[in-house]
Amino acid sequence: MDSKQKKNQWLKWFTFVALIVSLIPPLYPQAVAAAPTDGNVLTLTMNKAQVTMNGNVYKTAQPALIIKGVTYAPLSMFTARYGYSISYNKSTKEVTANRLGHEIRFKEGSSVYTGNGNKWAVSGKPYNYKGSIMIAVRDWSKATGSTLTTGKGTLSLTWRPSPTADFKVDQQQIYAGETQVTYTSLSKNADEIKSEVWTGNYSIFSEGGAYTVTRSVQDSTGKWSAPYSVSFTVLGPNQPPQAQFTTDKDIYKMGEPIIYSEQSTDDESAIVAKDWFNKKAAFFSSGNQTINLRVTDKHGISSEISKTITITKEVMYMESDFNQLFTPIGEKYIIDGTKVLRMTNIPYTYNVSDRKLIASDSPEDLTGPGILYQDSMLGDFRVFLYHKNLSTLPLTIYMAATNESLTDSATITLGAWGKAGPDTFGTLTGKMAAIRYLDSQDSRITSQIALAPGETKLIVPELGTKALNFGQILSAYADLNTSSSVKITLFAVMTGQDPLMTIPALPILERDGKHIRGTFQGADREVTISQTLGGETQRIQFGDHKNDPALDGIDKLNGQLENNWGNFGVVYHTVVQVKANTLIALNARGGIYSGAFRVNKLNVPVTNTSMLMDKNTVCPVYRTGPNDETVEISFLTALGSNLPINILFIPMPIS
Repeated sequence: MDSKQKKNQWLKWFTFVALIVSLIPPLYPQAVAAAPTDGNVLTLTMNKAQVTMNGNVYKTAQPALIIKGVTYAPLSMFTARYGYSISYNKSTKEVTANRLGHEIRFKEGSSVYTGNGNKWAVSGKPYNYKGSIMIAVRDWSKATGSTLTTGKGTLSLTWRPSPTADFKVDQQQIYAGETQVTYTSLSKNADEIKSEVWTGNYSIFSEGGAYTVTRSVQDSTGKWSAPYSVSFTVLGPNQPPQAQFTTDKDIYKMGEPIIYSEQSTDDESAIVAKDWFNKKAAFFSSGNQTINLRVTDKHGISSEISKTITITKEVMYMESDFNQLFTPIGEKYIIDGTKVLRMTNIPYTYNVSDRKLIASDSPEDLTGPGILYQDSMLGDFRVFLYHKNLSTLPLTIYMAATNESLTDSATITLGAWGKAGPDTFGTLTGKMAAIRYLDSQDSRITSQIALAPGETKLIVPELGTKALNFGQILSAYADLNTSSSVKITLFAVMTGQDPLMTIPALPILERDGKHIRGTFQGADREVTISQTLGGETQRIQFGDHKNDPALDGIDKLNGQLENNWGNFGVVYHTVVQVKANTLIALNARGGIYSGAFRVNKLNVPVTNTSMLMDKNTVCPVYRTGPNDETVEISFLTALGSNLPINILFIPMPIS
């Protein structure tokens, strides 16, 4: 045989082999698409009794096997990894896999399988191998809508988790015939939803009662999710509130107290506003007076009621006498302010405590983080702070203490303290902080913090529990004592930062030129008055900068001398003897005034709902009874107030 014949013979043999090979089914199924990059991935390794799913390895009853070019795996492995239940019928040799209503049936030796009632030709007939039903991997992939890909000695099935039918009813309360009801899907894998079915999802419910709304969703393979239901109660149509009030009488004398009894009702007990018109404690001119009450529920629906009473020409009390007797403590009434200066001005003496005062109010408006104030303290001192955040970022204010000794430990004791805010109402915030501070003086509860040599810790940690958002204000008072020299640092940081770690890098904030910052000596003034008060109209004047001078101090951050012109943060205290039937009231002489009084252990805001606006108003803070009394008075002036003030002692008419 020549070389040409040999060459032709080899070509014929090569062609024959290639033809045979082309007729043999592949050992592994061919990839039908690139595997998605998300979802679940199940990887089978040939001839190994284990699979890997999403990085976790699981043992299987049997390995993946290739029989006559078809790759098989145990059905029990697929159902376990896909979350299907499985059951076997011994008589029919049929096995059923079910998940959320999606059913797949295989039968030993059968050339078809069913999926939700539809029949499909198998890639390879199921068979029993050592007690396990083995099915073609390609058939499971098709039945579940999985993507099948191949690798070197492996097969992978990738599928997206089935969508869920979760949803919520958007409205918290639903009223029959009124509320437009909407629903929001909370489905997981929502992009897999191809259709959905709702029952009971009305936009308007015509009647009150219990209702259930149910939703099911279907994915791209035709599988339906488990139904998801939300049950709720539809309320009957909202009824308007009913305004109602009575007075104890229909006919009154001029200056006679009127007792009102407000009896308004609402079907949901949801009255949010009560607006009175012409409701007065007494009237001082004769004739008819109509009082009106309007109440509004949380839905904005209102109702009104009016009552007309008659005022005779007979007089029970003149207006000035009535106000002295009946104006509630902490409220205010109008007087002739010029008469105050004609009252007897009572002299007094006072002693100043050794307690120092740290005042931190400059800059009052914060535009970023920084050191608010810093000074070394030894012994008793009080901290007073008032700041507003005008930064676009939330800021948190802290107080830190550093033991300046490198050899000895230090102890810090926290006594009375009070905080208010964050809040947007500055006058109210300052007033409430002062009231809470005065109130805590009676508790005499203290707490201690130990500092190792050179150690820094946060003190009064309640200061930093809430951040100040834009426009919010924080005010606080705190009495502290240190056993040795401790550096106190007041500072503001961006919320979320480690406060102690930020201190070394914080800038010292510049003063604003309008408010006080510094350390002052004498945070307490104990006032002594020798005579009994109340036998005649009398006044005690504070804050005149003569008999009661302002504190002088120094800003330790820049060495600037400072004057606490309002004695803000200073606690005044006195115990006086007062005659029976005496009104004790506050009159402001310098303009707007707000503060906190504590009289015989009772807190009195000045005033309950606002402030004293000028010299022609007074705020009652206490009334003695039918006997002479010992009266204890403490007070703080709130920031932004004007001095001087007068505490008035006015004999009341005997009722």
